[in-house]
Amino acid sequence: MSYTTATTATPSFDVTAKLRNLFEGFRANRADMRAARQTFNELSAMTDRDLADIGIARGEIRHIASQTVARR
Repeated sequence: MSYTTATTATPSFDVTAKLRNLFEGFRANRADMRAARQTFNELSAMTDRDLADIGIARGEIRHIASQTVARR
């Protein structure tokens, strides 16, 4: 009589690494949003003449702030 033993590999599940990645992503997202908000606030505080000097229309400020984050 012969006996057979079957073993299956259990996938490793590292909760600590997953949580660390989750928090790092959260921090990175908050930093990106902070940078976009700062860009928006600084451009919004400028006069129309100052904006014209750098080639930006007031209606483009929100788009420019969002593109600042996208370029990172």
